[in-house]
Amino acid sequence: MTDGELRSSASVRRRLTATTAAIISIGMIALVVVVLLVAWRTTDHEMDQVLDTRVAAVRDAAEVVRGKPVVADADDPTFDTSNWVADPDGTLIAGPNVPSAIRAEVNRLARGENGVVEVDSWRLRGAALRPGADVGRVVVAIDTGPYRSGLGRLVAASIVTGLVVVAGVTLLAGLIVRRALAPVATMTATAVAWSHERPDRRFGLGAPKDEITGLAAVLDGLLDRVDRAIRAEQRLTAEVAHELRTPLTVMRGEAELGAATPRLRKAERERFERIVAAADEMGSAMTTLLDAARGSGSAATADVSAVLATVAARTGLALPIVVDEPDEELVAAVPADLLGRALAPLVDNAARYGRTAVHLAAERDGDRIAVSVTDDGDGVREGVGDVFEPGVRDPASEGAGLGLALARRLARSVGGDAVLVSRKPAVLRVVVPAATELT
Repeated sequence: MTDGELRSSASVRRRLTATTAAIISIGMIALVVVVLLVAWRTTDHEMDQVLDTRVAAVRDAAEVVRGKPVVADADDPTFDTSNWVADPDGTLIAGPNVPSAIRAEVNRLARGENGVVEVDSWRLRGAALRPGADVGRVVVAIDTGPYRSGLGRLVAASIVTGLVVVAGVTLLAGLIVRRALAPVATMTATAVAWSHERPDRRFGLGAPKDEITGLAAVLDGLLDRVDRAIRAEQRLTAEVAHELRTPLTVMRGEAELGAATPRLRKAERERFERIVAAADEMGSAMTTLLDAARGSGSAATADVSAVLATVAARTGLALPIVVDEPDEELVAAVPADLLGRALAPLVDNAARYGRTAVHLAAERDGDRIAVSVTDDGDGVREGVGDVFEPGVRDPASEGAGLGLALARRLARSVGGDAVLVSRKPAVLRVVVPAATELT
């Protein structure tokens, strides 16, 4: 499974987990708000009940004599707390000292205001001493601190509980999603591996019964199509190679006979020898392409320095090829012919667009070997896309844009790649696996 596919799978898990966390968070916020509203109203109701009870107690403890309130027992515990009695003029005649924070509100309620008010941490209520008669007033107050502190503890507990629930559900959702998607990721990675190494393998879980078996059926169908495409490509490659080999053999034989003609001029003999060399190169290229299509030669290795020397010695190039010898012995886990055939289009391209020389350099990059081809020409234009894609070429070029695409295909057939490293100077690179042991 590629890094991109792993990131995609992880992204799906993150999105599902994040969505679950968002939904749970919204639900918990709504629940906490509802709980707090209910608790707030309940607390207010409880405080009002306490105020009503104390108003009733004061009415029972106070008497009315000749239209004025009288407190018979000054030591009555009813008046030890924040309860007051006022005459019809609003003058307080019974009760403890009034705290300065609520003195103004107590006096206002004593002069005839009815209802409940809240000042700082106090809740007050004013009422008539005798309902329906103007014989005096009752004012009671309670400290809301204990009630509000309890409400504050409830708020803190609700928030903590909500956070714990959200975190727990998010963690659980992440674990469930991970376990649910694990078979999908495994099956996808297996299908990718099979498509490259064992295109005949199938999951074979039968008719789709659920999401997993449905995915298996889809992947089996895709593998069937990949297998058919690969087999068709192999047949086409074999047929083309077979059809070309016969005329190529005839061409080579005729060129050899021509070169063996007595009293042939030197220039003509060299011309026939070049035809023989070109026929040999074409035959080698056909064999390499056929082996790559069949997937054969996977156990072969190549001395990279020798391959570079062979590539540099090719005739017919417009510029000299300079090989920068590597600092260490490099052995690639690919056939020498395939590596040379993959490098040939890059060298041809560099020789066509360079000015003075083409440089070849190889180096080890972890478990891979990178061969760079550099020229000193104008470079690759910014408007040109991926030069290794079929048909992509410079508008000024007369080529078909297939040579570099072939190089990438050959490199990828052995687990490597061909990439553009730099546009100016133009640096193209072929990367292939390194052999685990030098041979």
